[in-house]
Amino acid sequence: MGLSVEAGNLWTSLNVPFISLMGDAPFHSPGLHSSEGSGLYHLYASEDFQQVYRDIMNGRNFSAVCGGFYPPNPLADQTPWHDRDLEIVYVKTGVDPKARRAKWTTLPDKIRGVIEDASAVALAGQKKTIGQIVVDAFAAHTMRFGESKALLLRVCSEVDAYVRAVRAERMLWEVMRHGGHIFGNWAHIEKTNSRAKFHGPIPADQLDQVYARSRILLNISPCTLNFVHERIVSALMAKAFSISDGTPFLDQALASYPNFKSVLIDGAELPDQIDAHISDIRKMGASRDSDLLAILDQSRRRAEDEFGVDRFIGEILEMVSMFHLERNSSFWAYTR
Repeated sequence: MGLSVEAGNLWTSLNVPFISLMGDAPFHSPGLHSSEGSGLYHLYASEDFQQVYRDIMNGRNFSAVCGGFYPPNPLADQTPWHDRDLEIVYVKTGVDPKARRAKWTTLPDKIRGVIEDASAVALAGQKKTIGQIVVDAFAAHTMRFGESKALLLRVCSEVDAYVRAVRAERMLWEVMRHGGHIFGNWAHIEKTNSRAKFHGPIPADQLDQVYARSRILLNISPCTLNFVHERIVSALMAKAFSISDGTPFLDQALASYPNFKSVLIDGAELPDQIDAHISDIRKMGASRDSDLLAILDQSRRRAEDEFGVDRFIGEILEMVSMFHLERNSSFWAYTR
């Protein structure tokens, strides 16, 4: 999007629309969101991400929230659910939250105080976006960032990364407690006496095969209030159950999927909720009820329609149509 020529932005100069789908918060890589010009369109996979671009970065390009997409799993029907050899699966690479927190000691006291307070608020049961929480924390410390956004964006990134690491480890302990299968790098975790099996990282092109061998996929989402993460969709498309941290948005968005179960990742009741969901799923599986297989298949088909490639391409074509409408609306042209 940011390629430039003497006349300015390459795509604006060529009269070619450039449409980007942003799958993470802008504060992690703000340069990717900084280009300005006619015909540059920002699509965000979550309203949380768009909010950062709109309210913190004061983004001037057209932006919209797009659900993203996930391709169908060609192996979903290869092994019947009852015959799958991986009962509980967690696909996630971990970051040591203690090591991350230790690095805060090198930061100025005021900034460290903002990071610590914002992280504590998020981990007490997140009710606002990370951006909003950090803005509130700056205000509580009587600091105003004005137009100097670098510190604000860096603090948002640090808080987000730390909270993700803590929550990912919380979910890991639950998978380990149930003797599940863990795919990803967890170098900082002691595995010697664990009931769980650590498989280490695997190439992305092997994930479909893992998902299609799984009965229950556990997931931890980014620190978002409004987002359906791709690992949840991948479970639905693999005709598996998904247990993930939930939000009111997520619970409503997936209310029509009986094989989606949510938990409160920041609550003391997390172990009990995980136990109850796994117990219920095991009871359903023990009956070998054909209705269960029908439910999983219906969810797979619904997910392919709702989160599939065709719907996404339709949204991209909508953006192209908007580009042409903008080009044909010269009478309403306005510049500041």
